[in-house]
Amino acid sequence: MIWSLFFWVLFWICIHYNGPGNRSRTMPEFEKWNYVDMEELAKLKLGTISEEDVFRSTVEANFTEYHESLVPWVLELRKVVFPNGRIRKKEDRGVYLRMRQILRSAQQDEKVLA
Repeated sequence: MIWSLFFWVLFWICIHYNGPGNRSRTMPEFEKWNYVDMEELAKLKLGTISEEDVFRSTVEANFTEYHESLVPWVLELRKVVFPNGRIRKKEDRGVYLRMRQILRSAQQDEKVLA
């Protein structure tokens, strides 16, 4: 579903880019995501988001310094996009609204603006 695509693009940017104009960095833990087939990639992603504590430690350890202020907001997005660490099976139009609310709150966060 489209909201999960947005989530993964944001996750990827926060791990690989350290702000505007900076080159991407290679992260060995995630490098294989570029080369595995779709089924294995889905399993890798599910393993990344399924447990909140594992996901939290992953983002805290791997987000670039530039994106550290987004950690709490990405954690909130994870809860909405992947409730209980699971992939949504049904369309939920409320997901878009909740995601936008989280992103608007992030835009007003002084740490994000700094």
